[in-house]
Amino acid sequence: MDYKVIISIYAALISTIVFIWRIYEFYHDRRGKFNIEINKIYKVPMSNSIMSKGVDFLVIKITNVSKNKRYIDEPSFVSNSKNKKFFNLLLFDKKVKYPLPLESGETHEYSVEFNQIIDELKQHNISKIKTILRDTHNKKYYSDWFEFKT
Repeated sequence: MDYKVIISIYAALISTIVFIWRIYEFYHDRRGKFNIEINKIYKVPMSNSIMSKGVDFLVIKITNVSKNKRYIDEPSFVSNSKNKKFFNLLLFDKKVKYPLPLESGETHEYSVEFNQIIDELKQHNISKIKTILRDTHNKKYYSDWFEFKT
């Protein structure tokens, strides 16, 4: 067999693999991707170098890790309770209008005072929750479970 035929077969094989890889990357990058973290954070207000008494917050951190601008709806929650499986927090003082646009790499924090909701959740025998985030294409994204320490 001539060495030119071997080189041309090798080049055709490599270019086919690269072509398939580029198609995969193109479609993979078009999908929306979000990282969602849920944590309990102690925040301390500070004014003119004077610290006030801090408060615990339940903070949901949403990061757009896709290459495109994506719009998100307000986060909702799933619990481990059979009676109150899905719930949402109704905040009358919210300042953010949803759907919210997030550019590539941009982060949004959704926070609620922890002590306001922990007693209500425990009354319904809820010991852990998970965040559900929907984008405007109705695709769902989930956080890991957050367990309440009693």
